[in-house]
Amino acid sequence: MERLSTRQGGSLLVSGGLLLVVVHLTAVVRAWPRPEAMAVRGLLPLLVALSVVWVGVSMFRGGYVPEGSGERILAWVGGGAAVFAVATAWLFLTVTARGPTATPVEYVLFGGVTLGAAVGLAVGVYDARVRRQRRRTEQLTRINDTLRIATREVVNATDREELETTVCEQLTRSNVYDSAWIGRYVPETESVRPVAWAGHEEEYIESLDVSVDPSDPVGRGPGGKAIRTKEIQPVQDVFAEPSLEPWWDMLAEKGVESMAVVPLVGEDAVYGFLSIYANRGNVFDATEQEALSDLGESIGHALDSMTARDRLARREGELARQNERLDEFASVVSHDLRNPLNVAQGNLELAVETAEGDDAYLERVSSALDRMDELIDDVLTLARNGRTVSEFHPVDLESVVERAWNTTDTEGATLVVESDLGTVQGDEQRLAQVFENLFRNCVEHGSTDNRPETESFTRGTADGADRGGDATEGVTTVTVGRTDGGFYVADDGPGIPEDERERVFETGYSTDPDGTGFGLNIVRNIAEAHGWSVGVTESADGGARFEFDGVAAGGDERVEPPRFEDE
Repeated sequence: MERLSTRQGGSLLVSGGLLLVVVHLTAVVRAWPRPEAMAVRGLLPLLVALSVVWVGVSMFRGGYVPEGSGERILAWVGGGAAVFAVATAWLFLTVTARGPTATPVEYVLFGGVTLGAAVGLAVGVYDARVRRQRRRTEQLTRINDTLRIATREVVNATDREELETTVCEQLTRSNVYDSAWIGRYVPETESVRPVAWAGHEEEYIESLDVSVDPSDPVGRGPGGKAIRTKEIQPVQDVFAEPSLEPWWDMLAEKGVESMAVVPLVGEDAVYGFLSIYANRGNVFDATEQEALSDLGESIGHALDSMTARDRLARREGELARQNERLDEFASVVSHDLRNPLNVAQGNLELAVETAEGDDAYLERVSSALDRMDELIDDVLTLARNGRTVSEFHPVDLESVVERAWNTTDTEGATLVVESDLGTVQGDEQRLAQVFENLFRNCVEHGSTDNRPETESFTRGTADGADRGGDATEGVTTVTVGRTDGGFYVADDGPGIPEDERERVFETGYSTDPDGTGFGLNIVRNIAEAHGWSVGVTESADGGARFEFDGVAAGGDERVEPPRFEDE
C-alpha cells in the first residue's frame, strides 16, 4: 500500500467525522426536548465530531499538520476510537448487568468511538509534529555534516577528477541520498557527459543521455534546465514530472523517488551539474535546496581556481620554454656573432696601422662594425629582458632616475625632476634600462641639430635650477614626473608627429640613420613585463612625452608579478 499523503488523510478524516456528526445529530433530534438527554446522548459528542471534521479540513488544505503524516495520524485516530469503543462497551455491559438503562447501546458505543477518535487525533497530531521536529533536527545535522565534509574536500582537492569523485562519495554516505553523479557540460555538443558517480553502478550512469537543447526530449529534464537557468532543479516526485518520462523506467528500477540537480557554476563558466537521487519523496525542501546550492557554488569556485591554476601552469611552461629559447638565442648571438666580429675588428685595426694612402674605405668598415656591435648589444638586451618580471620590490624612482642619468651620455642636457617621485613596485635593473633608453632617445632626437631653426628653446624652472640651473638655448631639457597612474619622461625637442607615435615602439623603427631601432621597443617590452602600458604624446613644451600607466605604488614588501593571459 502506498503511503497516504496529508491531503488524502485529511479527506478520509473528514468523511469519518461527518459520519459521526450525522449519528450524533440524530441522537440530539431523538432526545428533543429533554435537555439532559440531549447533552449526554448527542450534543457533546456532536461538538467533538465537528472538531474532528475541522482538523480533517485543515489537513486537506495542507495546514496544521506536517506533510506526509496522514497515514500515521489516521492510525492514531483508528487506534483511539477502537480503544475507547472497547472501554465504553465494557463499562456499558458492567452497568447494564446491574439493571436496565434508558440510553440505547448504539449511542454509547458511538460516543466512545467519537471521544476515542478525538483523543487519538490529538495524540496523532502531537506525534506528527514531534516527529517532524526530530526529522528536521536530523536533517539539519545530516546536511551540515555532509556539506562540511564535502566542502572540506572542495577546499583540499588539487585534482578535478578527485574532487568530483570525492563529493559524490561523501554525499551518498547519507542514509537519504541513494546516489549522486556529476556530469560535465560540453558546450560544443550541448550535452552532459557523466564523469564521476557513487551509489549506482557504472553501467547505469554511463547509459544516461542528457542534452541541454530544449528541443531535444532528453534536454527538457531538470539536468538541461539546470544548465540553462544556472539554478537548482528539485523534483519531489520523479514520476509526477513529465520531463523525466524518458528516464522513468530506469528510475523505477533503481527505486528513485525524488531528485535534485545542482548546477556547478563558476565566475564565467558553467562546468556541469551535480545530480542527487533520494529513495523517498519530498526530500529536497527549501532548506535542503539552499544548502545544496551553496555546495554547488563552492564546487564551481573550486573548479574556477583549478582552471586558472592549470592555465597558469601552461602559461608558465610556455614562458619557461620561451625564456630557454631566448637564452639559447642570446648565447648564439654572443658566441657566433661576437667572435667573428672581434676578429674583424682586430684585423681592421691592423689594416689601419699598415695602410698607406687613403683609408676612407677602412673608416666605413669601422663604422659598420661599430654599428653591428651596437645592434648585438640591443638585441641581447631585448632577448634577455623578455616579457616577464620574476619578482617585484619597492623601488625608489628618483634614485633610479639619477643613476640612469649619470650612466647615460647626455651631451650637456638638463634633467628636471618634478616634486617627489616616490616608490613603485618593479625590477630596479630593468627600470634603469627604461630611463637610460628614454634619456638617450630624448638627447639624440632633441639636440640642437634636430630643432627647427625658427624656434627658440629657453627652459628653466625652480626644480630645474635645483637640478643644475636654468636650461639654456639649444640644450635639451628632460623632465621626469609622477602622474595619477604612474610617471612620465618628457623633453622639449621637436616632438614626434602624431601619425608616427604608434610606430616608434616597433622593432627596428628609427629616424636616426645611426640608430638601431631597438631602444623604444625595449622600453615597451619592459613596461609590459611589469604589467604597465606606455604611450607617447606631446609634452607641454612641444616635445615628446612618454607616459607610463597602471604603475603600482611601492610598499614595504614584494608583490607578485603580473600574470599574462594566453595569447
